[in-house]
Amino acid sequence: MGYWVYLGTNYLRKHNEGEEVKIQTYMAVGENEIALYGFESGDELELFKMLITVSGVGPKTAAGILSGCNSLDLMKAIGDADVEYFAKIRGVGKRTAQKIIIELKSRVGGLGELDLKQDYPLLEDEVYLSLKQLGFERREIEKVMGKMPKDLKETGDRLGWCLRNLG
Repeated sequence: MGYWVYLGTNYLRKHNEGEEVKIQTYMAVGENEIALYGFESGDELELFKMLITVSGVGPKTAAGILSGCNSLDLMKAIGDADVEYFAKIRGVGKRTAQKIIIELKSRVGGLGELDLKQDYPLLEDEVYLSLKQLGFERREIEKVMGKMPKDLKETGDRLGWCLRNLG
């Protein structure tokens, strides 16, 4: 019996055909497909699992992201909120990159801040991230922030107002 396993090009370049290797695998069960994805290390597998938790990032996209880059560089890009890093990865647009950064930054850590003002004029970074972490959907957040009084300046006050007016 044989299995088809999707492996990243970086991993394949390191090994020769016929060479015996050990890989970490993830089985993705979809509506029309069952697929195995292979990874060099447990850390890479964990990063893959984190990526597929981001809305709009499926197993193929996550595998593509990991295939084209180094795991440590990817984690640094997320931590530094480096949207431009993702521009070189095929199939990942600016919005997907922002989603990845927003949803994974707290798990990866880092010092950079993501400027969402140009794409999401209603959202302020800290308030948005806080509400997102609490489980609110983007549409809910945009709606409540659109109604927020302009005189609220402090992040804590704004967040409190949003929480009182959500749901």
